[in-house]
Amino acid sequence: MDVENETDGATKDDYPHGLALAATLFSLGLGTFLMALDTTIITVAIPKISTQFNALDLVGWIGSAYLITLTAFQPIAGNLYKNFDPKLTYQVFVVLFEVGSAICAAAQSAQIFIFGRAVAGVGAAGLLQGALGILTYISPLEKRPLYMAVIVSAFGISCSMGPVLGGVFTDRATWRWCFYINLPLGALAFVLVLLSMDLKHLSDRPERRLPIKTKLKRVDPIGIILLLGFVSCLCIALQYGGNTDPWSSSRVIGLLVGFGVLKILFWISQWRLGEHALIPIRFLRQRTVAFGSLFLFCDNMSNYIKLYYLPFYFQAVLGTSAIRSGVNYIALAIPQFFGLLLSGGLVTKFGHYMPVIMTGQIICAVGTGLLTRVSITTSTTEWAAFMALTGLGLGMGINAPHIAIQAVMETDTDVFLANGVATFFSQLGGTIAVPIGNALLLNGLAEYVPRYMPDIKPEQAVQAGPLGLTNLSSLPATVHGLRLAYSKAIQHLLIFALAVVCFSIPAASGMQWLNIIKISQAREKKKLERGTSTTVTNPERRTEVVDEVEKVEKVAADGA
Repeated sequence: MDVENETDGATKDDYPHGLALAATLFSLGLGTFLMALDTTIITVAIPKISTQFNALDLVGWIGSAYLITLTAFQPIAGNLYKNFDPKLTYQVFVVLFEVGSAICAAAQSAQIFIFGRAVAGVGAAGLLQGALGILTYISPLEKRPLYMAVIVSAFGISCSMGPVLGGVFTDRATWRWCFYINLPLGALAFVLVLLSMDLKHLSDRPERRLPIKTKLKRVDPIGIILLLGFVSCLCIALQYGGNTDPWSSSRVIGLLVGFGVLKILFWISQWRLGEHALIPIRFLRQRTVAFGSLFLFCDNMSNYIKLYYLPFYFQAVLGTSAIRSGVNYIALAIPQFFGLLLSGGLVTKFGHYMPVIMTGQIICAVGTGLLTRVSITTSTTEWAAFMALTGLGLGMGINAPHIAIQAVMETDTDVFLANGVATFFSQLGGTIAVPIGNALLLNGLAEYVPRYMPDIKPEQAVQAGPLGLTNLSSLPATVHGLRLAYSKAIQHLLIFALAVVCFSIPAASGMQWLNIIKISQAREKKKLERGTSTTVTNPERRTEVVDEVEKVEKVAADGA
């Protein structure tokens, strides 16, 4: 591993300790929790929101507006963190998220609500990028896996809490509380960042001393427009295709053509801009970034299919309530939380991240394979065990690509940009998983409803929804047939998720197999050597630094 280009001059004395470190980690974790909560809490509330606004024709936008901007703004947020003060940038994204949440909570029309979701998605993208990147400023490399696990574990917590809270607010109060809840939590995150995050040692970085006008030019506005354009075209085409419009319709074909053209123009613009591009091409030539992005794309696609469509199994097949289905999902979310902490602890202890990710994906593949067997007769013990196994594997693998990026990227600005690339593909996988899953579910119902209940049209089962099957008929045999049709359709979804997980294993193996402890020691040695030749003028202090270099060399030799 080459460390010659290391330009991050931060030393261990620059990193926060004690209460300041704990408060900073908590604020970053809280921001991640809010981002993930807003992704999951609305899944239960969408039917009620679309009904209240009389906007069933806009239900696709209600669900996807947040995901589109959350996805598209990942590399944009990374670029902003690269050029502007990270602490101030993070606070701006918190404010954007709060403004979007307030608009959603107070919206009186579907159009205003969708606008609020899009604004909240922009803020959420910055919260996620900030959490992943700011770690480089507050901790040494060897400690980042554990700290990152602590922060990202907030995602697992929100996955279990989001559907439950959404169900409680929607059934017992009002869906608007799904967004009001963000306001005090976001305010707390803002205050904690303001008071605890100290990044003054970054103020002398050359890119942060540039004039505002130069910084804004480097944000790549043309790239932003093209990126938003092709992501929106793809997501909307997948929302309409096979659902409201046939795939051969002019609208769907036009959107797919627009996606292709805008995507080509985007990559041409990135190639021409070089290092000032939104996504510099050199990152995609780096194998860990490229294969890590592919792995995250697959991993998040599989994760979102389970997150969005396992509640259909609980509600339509097992006949549970929306609240109960959210409680059932805890069987996957809690093991995912422990998997995150386990992987972070193992990588921090031993330094190797690839064995952890490969083990996690194999466990996830086994769990997902078992989930494809769930049916109307599956016992609670069985589906809970299958979900626990899947969640444990997901948790062990989800952090590793970001740790790998920390290992191969040698400057903090490169870490932000590379994380932006990886997280963009991760969110893109999750975003398109929802409409793909919807299409598979509808196709499955179209196949199995006529087979098990010839007297009922598939369209009737779709319109009734997972909680309304008993409204179609009071006869137990009819309801049983509909539940069986849903069970078979959901099995199709889970088979697709299994295929994606299996593909992620060879994708993960393409990343570099490195030891972050050794890399961290080599970088620390380089900083100390640089200190002896440039910054240390006091003879006594020079002797101390030389001794430190020798200690680092001895530790590195012992660990080899």
